Amino acid sequence: MNVTAIDAFGRRAPEYASGRPDYPEALLKDLPPARVIVELGAGTGKLTRRIARTGARVVAIEPQAAMAAHIEPAANVEVIIGTAEGIPLPDASADLVCSATAFHWFDYDRATAEILRIARPGAPLALIWNKRDARVPWVDDINCLLESYRPPGTPHRDAGAVERILNDPRFQLLRQRECPFEHRMPPAGIIDRVLSTSYIAALALAEQEDVVQKARGIIAAHPELAGAAEIGFPYVSKLYLLHCRA
Repeated sequence: MNVTAIDAFGRRAPEYASGRPDYPEALLKDLPPARVIVELGAGTGKLTRRIARTGARVVAIEPQAAMAAHIEPAANVEVIIGTAEGIPLPDASADLVCSATAFHWFDYDRATAEILRIARPGAPLALIWNKRDARVPWVDDINCLLESYRPPGTPHRDAGAVERILNDPRFQLLRQRECPFEHRMPPAGIIDRVLSTSYIAALALAEQEDVVQKARGIIAAHPELAGAAEIGFPYVSKLYLLHCRA
């Protein structure tokens, strides 16, 4: 059975939950206060639990039920299985719209129309991405391994999603900020991070095992990883905060 890259996320939801990083508190301090926050592409709730701590009502929308099942329950969090292209909410219902490491997967025209529909007048849109810090040699090795399997045309942050919205007159950039941080985990978490990559999860299981063996070879080749009880996987988190004009 063929599995699309986006559907493959559901195949590796546990690995996504354990191998993917959260989002740094320092970056999230730049988010404006809001009573109702709508999060698009909530995944396993990495950002959800952070923004829920503000006390706002959070509506977490995620298309993959297997991913959404990992979102921590909370009195102020509502989880809805749905998409950014057809947000199941009324007009002008969000004080803040967020999307973390997901916006590049959306159909741009349909999703931005829906964001503008549900955003209250003047409501901001926060787009966040965590990017692996390839200045660290072993991270660069992991990146090269993943890139060797990436099919042409696979959506990713650097494929134009950011540039397109920054040039969209319906949105105005208020500020952008970068924040380096580390995701603490055992070295085996690197394997989970690799397996949670959409196009790796879409491979046949035998091919996935080949990727795992290559990732283990990278771990063994770097003394700071091999035998360590815990490592810091370095990332740079980037925030784009935009004003919804329409």
